[in-house]
Amino acid sequence: MSLIESMVPAVEVYSIDECFADLSGVQGDLTQFGRQIRSKVLKCTGIPVGVGIARTKTLAKLANHTAKRLQAQTGGVVDICDPFKRDWVLRNTDVSEVWGIGRRIESPLV
Repeated sequence: MSLIESMVPAVEVYSIDECFADLSGVQGDLTQFGRQIRSKVLKCTGIPVGVGIARTKTLAKLANHTAKRLQAQTGGVVDICDPFKRDWVLRNTDVSEVWGIGRRIESPLV
């Protein structure tokens, strides 16, 4: 967490292995910045991480889930701030995978 904290304006630690980083004011390509975070964490700790970038925490968790699910295509980083990319991810994700929403409203099998 301290590595990530050193790279961003603010961090909210969500659990022992998960946080939300505030990227307000970060200049440049956020996907590339996410790759820098991922690379630094891997280099310094040996722990591979996924990075999801979005405008809300729920969407960031969804972007992170996509980064992990499509590791070969994404390199472990997904930015869905762009509405087209966000909509693609939403269309291609089961509602049960949406953090805080999915399992509560998913239709039970009859």
